[in-house]
Amino acid sequence: MKRPAPSGRRIPAPIVLAVLLLLLVPVAAFGLDTAQTDVTIDQTTAGQPTRFSFETVTSPGETVLGADFVFPQGTDVTSVTAEAVTIVGLDQKKVQVKEAISGTTVHVTFTPSVEPSSSLRVELHDVVTPLVGGDIAITGTYTTQAGAQPLPPLVVQQTAPSAGERISFWLDKQAWVAAWNKVPILNGFFKPQLIVQAVPLLFYGWLLSIGLIAVAYPLAIPIGLATAFLKMSKFAPLRWMASAYINVIRGTPLFLQIYIAFFGLPLIGIQLPDIPLGMTVLAINSAAYMAEIFRAGIQSINKGQFEAANSLGMTYWQAMQYVIIPQTVRRVLPTMTSEFILLFKDTALLSAVGIFELMMNSKNSAANAGNVTAYTVAAVYYLVITIPLINWVQRLEARLALSETGQTPPTVRKRRGVLDVPAAIEPDGR
Repeated sequence: MKRPAPSGRRIPAPIVLAVLLLLLVPVAAFGLDTAQTDVTIDQTTAGQPTRFSFETVTSPGETVLGADFVFPQGTDVTSVTAEAVTIVGLDQKKVQVKEAISGTTVHVTFTPSVEPSSSLRVELHDVVTPLVGGDIAITGTYTTQAGAQPLPPLVVQQTAPSAGERISFWLDKQAWVAAWNKVPILNGFFKPQLIVQAVPLLFYGWLLSIGLIAVAYPLAIPIGLATAFLKMSKFAPLRWMASAYINVIRGTPLFLQIYIAFFGLPLIGIQLPDIPLGMTVLAINSAAYMAEIFRAGIQSINKGQFEAANSLGMTYWQAMQYVIIPQTVRRVLPTMTSEFILLFKDTALLSAVGIFELMMNSKNSAANAGNVTAYTVAAVYYLVITIPLINWVQRLEARLALSETGQTPPTVRKRRGVLDVPAAIEPDGR
């Protein structure tokens, strides 16, 4: 008995199998591989022109015609220029780019279009981000033959600018600043934008320099005084040791002594923190000069002062304590102040061993800016300390000269074309 014929046509098994396989295969990504799309920036501080770099990979079977990048409100893209490069295998090819600006949107068109399975890099130059800092979310679309699709979420982070940086950005827009910076020497040494940024940056280095000298100098005074007594000792070996110390320290550069301390001591197993070691080197160096200052001051006191003290029944050390040392300190105070000024300036040498005092901070700032304005600001910081002390030393010398001889030193200054000798300072300071 025959079977009845089927009511419809059968679909061949290979076709059914092919359809099932197509259903199981995922649809290719549209235009861009979103998992490999990323964005980076050059400047980590907001509010200044920076470069945004977008990197992605185009999907197989699709070409990318262009893209729209939408930046958050407050972003200035009016001066943006775009560049693009593709890499297929080992071949790198520059893509012609045409950009168009609309509000905060940058529309980029590629000529020719970017081929499938290509590594694409798009750079947008001179994007000025908002001053608020924080997360910057870039949105937008990319276009292929089939239409436009949204870009994956792209987020970068920038820090909000400091007060000095905000002032610097404001100065960038001023016409008089532009005219000022056209003069090479003014632009190289006194650039206003860099001055306002360097002042707060160098402040902490200045404080560290003051801290170094505030510890080293008081430490040098007793060491120097003790060494002065040793050099005046009647016991020859003590005199030899004091003389050797003074001659070696004064006869070699402080820079060399710093290197020996910082690089020589670790070789013999002595490890000290940088800042305390720096203070110690400065103190030892200054103490040698202090020793000669104190020795000369003590020996300048008339021997009659010792005889008068002895006649009152004082011992040698009592005479020193109550008669000689007070007079010595008064006489050597101007010289000691000059030594303080020299030692304060010498703290700059510690920058060679990585201590971030004033000079080291200015060096880094100048290197980052490609401009030496930071060194000018550092000079002002040094002068804030040294000039008042220099003037004070001059007044102190005048007072000491008046108290001993009744006359001020013959300081002559020129004022309005006339040579004037200042009047003597009265004993009451008027």
